[in-house]
Amino acid sequence: IGHERWRRNLAVAMGNAVRALPESELCSALRGALAQALPDASELVREHIEWALLQSAAKATDEPRSPATPAR
Repeated sequence: IGHERWRRNLAVAMGNAVRALPESELCSALRGALAQALPDASELVREHIEWALLQSAAKATDEPRSPATPAR
């Protein structure tokens, strides 16, 4: 699928995990990895990392899930 799309898929999976899992060291590590990847990310990957980070914020405030990421 190519490296960029693989990174996008990882970001989505990490966002889903952060949203679904109870707060833990794993969630913290996932958020840290997402934040660390953000500066070097392409526009496509950046959009999905930002979405993934928003999943964590939504969980913290018990907001409904944001819409699925756009298909690319």
